[in-house]
Amino acid sequence: MNIAFVPVRGGSKGIPDKNIKLFLGKPLVFWTLSELEKTKSIDKIVLATDSLKIMSVVDSFNLKKVQIFHRSSDNASDKSSTESVIFEYLNAANLNQEDNLMLVQVTSPFTTNKNFSESLDLILNGDYDSVLSCARVKRFFWNDQGKPMNYDFNKRPRRQEFKGSLIENGALYISKVKNILKHKNRISGNIGIYIMPEYTAVEIDVEVDWII
Repeated sequence: MNIAFVPVRGGSKGIPDKNIKLFLGKPLVFWTLSELEKTKSIDKIVLATDSLKIMSVVDSFNLKKVQIFHRSSDNASDKSSTESVIFEYLNAANLNQEDNLMLVQVTSPFTTNKNFSESLDLILNGDYDSVLSCARVKRFFWNDQGKPMNYDFNKRPRRQEFKGSLIENGALYISKVKNILKHKNRISGNIGIYIMPEYTAVEIDVEVDWII
């Protein structure tokens, strides 16, 4: 079974009620859930939330694959890690160890059903133990010591000739249930990269991200 796991908490501080705030006429969470619903290889979508308001909004979408998981308040605080709510769900759900769990974050609203399907194929084909999404960013990176990290400033490349660097865009992470439990991490083993366009590097965490 291929399960999309979508953690959405109610206590967003950077943007109040961020996950259900209207984004192009629909609650932000709608865009990710609707694309997951269209993804044929996804068998079930688990929305993990502590908020009754979010539950009500998601129920109004009438998406057939979506199931609500009532995450505990302990795993919905500002200090809670994403892994903590993943483990809470896995401990409660008693899934098959061979099931694939795709962690999906609604703060990356550019992700489409094509992205979900293609990234999952990398796991289903047996090429990798885990897969994460990255954006290829054609920017020049420097460290705090004034040293270039990904290019030679004496031979500044043209953008067309510059390969750029890969940055996690937070859209999705996929692993088998058994590997998540064994390594206590969303990714492990032989890790594959699913590359997405540069504009997907923007994640919605604070007000300026929303505007961008």
